[in-house]
Amino acid sequence: MGCNNKLSEELLNVINDLRQGQKVKNQCFKECDFNSEEERKLCDEIKKFIEEYNQNYNYIIELSKGRLEVEPPRKNSFANPYKQLHSELLHLTWQIQQISNGDYNQKVSFSGDFSDAINRMIESLKEKERADELNLKYLNELKELNAMKDKFFSIISHDLKNPFSSLLGFSELLVNDLKEKNYENVEDYANIIKDITEQGYKLLINLLEWSRSQSKSIKIEMKEVDADSIIHESIDFLGAMAVQKDIEIHYFNKSDQLPIADENMLKTVVRNIMSNAIKFTGRGGRIIVDTINKENKFIIKIKDSGVGISAERIEKMFKIDSSVSTKGTENEAGTGLGLILCKDFVEKMKGSIVVESEVGSGSQFSIILNLNK
Repeated sequence: MGCNNKLSEELLNVINDLRQGQKVKNQCFKECDFNSEEERKLCDEIKKFIEEYNQNYNYIIELSKGRLEVEPPRKNSFANPYKQLHSELLHLTWQIQQISNGDYNQKVSFSGDFSDAINRMIESLKEKERADELNLKYLNELKELNAMKDKFFSIISHDLKNPFSSLLGFSELLVNDLKEKNYENVEDYANIIKDITEQGYKLLINLLEWSRSQSKSIKIEMKEVDADSIIHESIDFLGAMAVQKDIEIHYFNKSDQLPIADENMLKTVVRNIMSNAIKFTGRGGRIIVDTINKENKFIIKIKDSGVGISAERIEKMFKIDSSVSTKGTENEAGTGLGLILCKDFVEKMKGSIVVESEVGSGSQFSIILNLNK
């Protein structure tokens, strides 16, 4: 067979392998004597093409098996496109891994239809994530509302009922003694009725303020307020309580600036926390009130020498679903609502409350407010 015939036969075999998408057998032209230098060069080019084709074929087969660790052909006419393809496949694999880990901010741009499908899937996952977050938020809000409802009815059925029951009982005793002209216990009964009435009044005020807070009917007016006057007013208002227990209240104003707050809310917060300090401080104790500036914050510190609070109780006392009323050092009653109201009001004023305490060593409540709007 002549060289031309041999060359033609080998070329037909190469074309047939290419058509069938198979690896080309590189056995061509080994036994052929070429009639011209042009034929030799053509055969060399065909052999080079076959070698590169087979390299590409092997690389694509490895890719089809998912083996991205296999490097694309380097010395090859298709080296740059395959290098680009390899880089994009590695990036795509990384993106899919990130998506599977919950990162839905990926934007796939590998190819038209494929990218569109993946990106639509990402948007669906984002929507599902947003829906799950909303469902969780609504579930927590429902739990909180249910706890508020339980707390509200508990206060009404127990804490509000008891003062009225006692009030009716002592009023009846007082009326009977007056009818019998027995004046020996009249003053005692009158003082007890006064104390019960004051306790009931405080409870009603807290209930009113709390319910208004929850119904969002309170109009908040944030402005510079005179905290010094508010503290003095609270000390004057609670002075009788402190005197009855022989408790000293010392106030040190170390700030020359005005905090940004709602005046009425701040009055309620300071009054409630100072009232608690008196309630849980024994006879002959001491309460120290400080105001300081720190890192663009205005801080009111109310420190007492009372019974202190356990870490476990600190965790619970600002939560509506776990807060419980605790009696004071002289069995003063409470509702468990005051501190919840304080936290709610302070947060509405963009501030915070920090509690530091140790059982047997007293407590310090820090009301932290902003110094500028």
